[in-house]
Amino acid sequence: MQSSHKSLVLSSFFSYFTPSMSGNSASIIHRLAQVMGHLNYRASLMTFQAALSAQHCTAAAKYSTSNTGPTLRDRALYKFFLPIQTRWSDNDQYSHVNNSIFYLYIDTVVNTYLIRHCNLNPSPGIASTEPIGLVVESNAQFHSSVSFPGIIEAGLAITKLGNSSVRYQVGIFEEGQSQAAVTGGFTHVFVDREGRRPMKIPETMRGGMNKLIVRMDKPEGKE
Repeated sequence: MQSSHKSLVLSSFFSYFTPSMSGNSASIIHRLAQVMGHLNYRASLMTFQAALSAQHCTAAAKYSTSNTGPTLRDRALYKFFLPIQTRWSDNDQYSHVNNSIFYLYIDTVVNTYLIRHCNLNPSPGIASTEPIGLVVESNAQFHSSVSFPGIIEAGLAITKLGNSSVRYQVGIFEEGQSQAAVTGGFTHVFVDREGRRPMKIPETMRGGMNKLIVRMDKPEGKE
């Protein structure tokens, strides 16, 4: 419903209760109705924006409630692990690793695997014809804290592999733990270097990616 429409409805509502009011009083109430309509519109817009940003988190939560397979926090879901030493500078004023640092861990485990097992050249040169991976979305859910000087183990899996895109799922575990302290990941779309048009993921990379694919069992009654 548009703002003007909302204001009209609210104004009509107040008019029903204010036929005997002076013109000035009625004017104030009608102006209040217009303001309320504007605020309702802004609130609806903010709610819509929040829903868009939470889309991936909602999907993750749906899968995490499955009773037929590992959840996103379970160590058993992940197929590649990279130990990472936390640093003193990773901690914030609350003496735990700051939330922004976990995106560095996620980026590190993904690119380490791509370089080691998917033939990704980290410095291909400007003349290269190889496609490049652009991050089009990222997410993280925080379940418990991690602190320096602990060692974390970043687990990696792939939940979707298309012609030109791949979705990485990452679990950040305290050393030796079976439940992830943080779950998250991001989606790569591979494009050509000049026009930024989607390109098919090279077979030299796809072979390594196939080894990480996991099937996310959906809860009963869900599509």
